[in-house]
Amino acid sequence: MPGNSRSKLRDVLDRASAGERLGLDEAESLLTSPDILALGRAAARRRQRLHPEGRVTFVIDRNINYTNVCTMGCRFCAFHRPPGASDAYVLSREEIFAKIEEAVDLGATQVLMQGGIHPDLGLQWFLDLFRAIRTRYRVHI
Repeated sequence: MPGNSRSKLRDVLDRASAGERLGLDEAESLLTSPDILALGRAAARRRQRLHPEGRVTFVIDRNINYTNVCTMGCRFCAFHRPPGASDAYVLSREEIFAKIEEAVDLGATQVLMQGGIHPDLGLQWFLDLFRAIRTRYRVHI
């Protein structure tokens, strides 16, 4: 990285870690920067300013792919299957609950429900599922 670019990056990182608001170009420069270690150090400085007690936490979670059926057909997604495909699936509640139980047993406090836009799964399907999860488990959804 040329010296001038490195100096600009250092300036943006210093401002970001100090909590200053960045412009779009500055934020993009961080997003495209190859210097991941410098980005990590700046993030650590920012965290230290916000939480000087030195405590760092994290969330244990699990993505649960409840279906791969999707009618959208986004070009970037290799995951989806059209309705009726031989390898299309929708997990049963029991399968979803088993995945949640595995996660909770490993210390998870959150589950992320991820899946396609299934034409047969309406709002009520999700409401019922989320209610059932909340009734059985102490996890964030």
